[in-house]
Amino acid sequence: MMEKKELRRADFVTSILLILFSLIILIKSFQMPMKDTYGGVRNVWYVSPALLPLFIGFMLLLLGGILLRNSIRKGGAQFFFETIRKKTGDANREKVLRFTAIIVALGSFVYLFIPRIDFFLSILTFLFFFIVLFYFDDNDFQKKILIRYSIGCAVFLVLFIFNVHSIVNDMLFFAMDIPMLLFFIYLLLYTRSYVKNDPEMRKKYRIAWIISVIVPLIICPVFRYLLLVPLPHEGGIVNLMNLLYYAVK
Repeated sequence: MMEKKELRRADFVTSILLILFSLIILIKSFQMPMKDTYGGVRNVWYVSPALLPLFIGFMLLLLGGILLRNSIRKGGAQFFFETIRKKTGDANREKVLRFTAIIVALGSFVYLFIPRIDFFLSILTFLFFFIVLFYFDDNDFQKKILIRYSIGCAVFLVLFIFNVHSIVNDMLFFAMDIPMLLFFIYLLLYTRSYVKNDPEMRKKYRIAWIISVIVPLIICPVFRYLLLVPLPHEGGIVNLMNLLYYAVK
């Protein structure tokens, strides 16, 4: 029979899986039509096929949240991380950190930002985060910047799940580019504050942001105007490039 600590640890893992599963259900449910017209007859929202999976998703999210709260209060989360720490040494923890950072960076870039945010800003933010993460070779900084980047991605994920980006963009063209630009500036300023007392790190910081700006400045025009390939999402910056290009042309 499992001890109480092990049960609470199992509750913690189960709650995380429940929350993730419920979020997948909600994402898929919000993609289903709430209103539509069939044969000239307009269906109202309360007969939508999305209602049942939405209800199930919200209930699973609620139950997962309650289970997570209880497991944290009763030491399940602490016991879980203590177990992980015992099983992994410093070298393994560093490998896990780097692997996690790669997954978060690539996953957010491909699945979160590219389909919905201006392509220039997506590359800019991704490159800066990715470069400083590995170029600085500072374990403490890597942890801090990864946490901040992950929190930012989580905020954008919530906005996208509840379709806030579409509503905001309908109200003001390219409005979602503004929080993305602010997110990049925040990462820029945080990194600058971290390295301000280290001349060598300041040099690496300058190289990082210069490369982050130069690469999308080359890639976007090459694909858009030379290869004539439409960019995944053309927001405010790309459309500004269009205006400049056709004005000069």
